[in-house]
Amino acid sequence: MNTYRHGLLRVAPLVAALALLLLSAACGPKFDQMTAQEIYDYGQKNMKEGSFQDAIDAYNALIDLYPFSTYVTNAELGVADAHYGKRQWAEAQTAYDAFAKRHPNHEKIDHVIFRSGMCSYEQKMAMDRDQTQTEKAETQFSQLVSRFPSSSYYDDAKKKLKDVRNDLAGRERYIARHYWRNDEYYAAFKRFERIVQLYNDTDFYEEALYYGARCLVNLDERTQAKRYVDMLLQRFPGGKFAGDAKKLAGQLN
Repeated sequence: MNTYRHGLLRVAPLVAALALLLLSAACGPKFDQMTAQEIYDYGQKNMKEGSFQDAIDAYNALIDLYPFSTYVTNAELGVADAHYGKRQWAEAQTAYDAFAKRHPNHEKIDHVIFRSGMCSYEQKMAMDRDQTQTEKAETQFSQLVSRFPSSSYYDDAKKKLKDVRNDLAGRERYIARHYWRNDEYYAAFKRFERIVQLYNDTDFYEEALYYGARCLVNLDERTQAKRYVDMLLQRFPGGKFAGDAKKLAGQLN
């Protein structure tokens, strides 16, 4: 008898938990019995409370049940924002990009572009890895900065743009220095040249001018090497490489 009672005591909590789960499911929202506004309000409520998956479920139900509702556009954006809230960067970015294609002139398009850029920013890899996400982030942040100078996201986008451009320039420098160490001066120069041409607002510009000039000297392109040295001394007269650049200039005159 004691064994039987002990078994019941062990099973009882499981039964209670299952009953509670079934009750919760039964009490969940029946979207097919709700109006579009009710579903949307339910989604908004869950967004504010941080219940992002419940919000996603509501917004998707609204889109499926009421495809011509005036709430659909906001629900589409809500899906993207909820995935963003869950730190599901890939899903959020897909939703933001789809929204931007469908609604390019939406009043919150700056929000969409910035968030899409942030999704890429959160997924970017180290400089010795694939830079696709870093490049995507640069595109989105550049677009926001150029198109929406009055946006509340402008300052953040500008800072993030500087970060990703430094990352991309750092990638070029990483490859260039590899070639430099192996005396492959033409290959190294082409990477330093990319920094000079594409990333002259980054932390690696001065270094690219200096080592680009040294590569050109080794390639017997002295006229172009002197041009690189002159550019460096004009832009960075007191810079880290200025002293060595002056010595190099003396050899080229």
